[in-house]
Parts: sequence; C-alpha cells; structure tokens
Amino acid sequence: MTISVSGVAVPSRYGRTLWLRSAYAVAALPAAIASLTGAPVQASLARRLLDVEPEHAGRFSTILAALLSLPLNALSLVLAGYGWAIVVLNLLYPGRWLIGMGGSLDDAWGGPTLAGAWAVHASGGLVMLLLMPVILKYATALQERLMLRVLGGTMDR
Repeated sequence: MTISVSGVAVPSRYGRTLWLRSAYAVAALPAAIASLTGAPVQASLARRLLDVEPEHAGRFSTILAALLSLPLNALSLVLAGYGWAIVVLNLLYPGRWLIGMGGSLDDAWGGPTLAGAWAVHASGGLVMLLLMPVILKYATALQERLMLRVLGGTMDR
C-alpha cells in the first residue's frame, strides 16, 4: 500500500504487511509447537504470511527449526499481543468500564475527569500505534532469519 505525498509515492507502514506480520507473530508459537512433530507447519505459515521461501527440509531440520524458534516465537507473541492491547485499550479508554477494567478517575493518569484521562491514555495508545510496525518488523525479521538459517531458502521480497 502506498500513499501519494506531493506526487511522490511513499510506502505505508500500516497496510497489509503490518497485519500479515501481526498474524505471523501471533500464530508462530502454535505453528512451531505443531512443527515439533516434523510437519512443516511453521515453514508453511512463513511462506503464506511473510513471503519467505524456506527450502523443503527434512523432518530433523523442521524439528530443529521449530525447537530453536520457540523462545523467539513466544517473545513475538507477547510483543504483538501486549502492543496491540495497549493500542486498543488506550485509544478506547472509556470502554474499559464495559469490560470491567474501570476504576476511579481520581487516581487515573490525566484524571480526575474522563476527558483528561482519555487524552493522556489516547496519546500513549497513539505512540504505541506508531511503534508497532517497527516492533513487528524486527521481531518477524529475526524469526525469518532463524528459519532461513536452519532450513535454508530465500526471501521473495
């Protein structure tokens, strides 16, 4: 997805690639656990979501790649889940009371009014929204490199 700024095409950081990287960061841990059986689930997921073309490796290489990537996949899951939760919960701050996360506005950041608390929390949510493409880009890039180092292959980008 590109945006035209003064006649110059600038690639957007908030397009399809961001959502594919988010999906991979969330699904990589379960895929790696499934790949511990020798089925190339994680490699297939990377092929579909990240445009990475791992070689068709044997059962041992698939298990090794899955085993080595488990800590990184767990970290990516936490980063993606916590990061997007910060964005949603802070931008939709008044909605916290609907899901039981409310509380007193007297001790809330930006309180004691709802408008002040919402403004402070929304600014934090916007900052995290700006950081999420960078965080997910580097987290998934590490996952790609590890997989390609163990299984071999190329990136289709």
